[in-house]
Amino acid sequence: MIRFVGRQLLEVYRRGFAIFLLAPVIIALVAIPEFVQHVVEIRIGMFEGIERARALANDPTRWAFGSFKLAGLLIAMLAAARFWGARTRGERWWNLCDVAWIQLIVASALFLFQPTFVDALRGRGPKALYWIVYILLSIAALPLLFPILGALSGDRRYSLVQSYLRGWRWLPLLALLLVAAWLPAMAAHYGLNYAARGLPMPLVWALMVLDSLVVGLLAALAGAAFAVSYEAAFPPGLPA
Repeated sequence: MIRFVGRQLLEVYRRGFAIFLLAPVIIALVAIPEFVQHVVEIRIGMFEGIERARALANDPTRWAFGSFKLAGLLIAMLAAARFWGARTRGERWWNLCDVAWIQLIVASALFLFQPTFVDALRGRGPKALYWIVYILLSIAALPLLFPILGALSGDRRYSLVQSYLRGWRWLPLLALLLVAAWLPAMAAHYGLNYAARGLPMPLVWALMVLDSLVVGLLAALAGAAFAVSYEAAFPPGLPA
């Protein structure tokens, strides 16, 4: 088991870095919005020092551009996951004709909007009951990631229910790979932003360019973690 997880982890990092060469446009989906946000941060003086950075942390202009960055991050992660799924089947990742759209929409809606299903309990019973139901439904929604990934990659071997039920046993691997993919990149991201405070402007610009690429790597690694976990749960070539 340790060897298996180790191989999966190495594969995540191999694929994460490979995206820079195989599909740099996916990196650009988040790296460009990230760099644009850094331009705004530099213009408003966020890197002049620690106190200045704290004062501007909630600047509305910064957050407006940050919302585009977050959207780009999500799109880049999903695009990276789709890239490897499409590559496995010999398809072009940017051609969305093979996406199982109905399953993708239904599974995504169930995953994203499941908290609203328990809103009817708010204020109508014990507060503890509300939170118990909320937590249980949140956990129950996690395996929906697998039918989402399957639909996104165009894998039509399994129905939504089949993917959901089979995905349960692979959730620990997915969680482990995502944590292993995100933690080092996130540490580098925050470290670069912290280190840039108070430095001469040329160094700040250089570090922010590097940070934009690190955020692109973060998206690529997360997408690779999704793809590797899905392939472990639903090996290519395995009939339904």
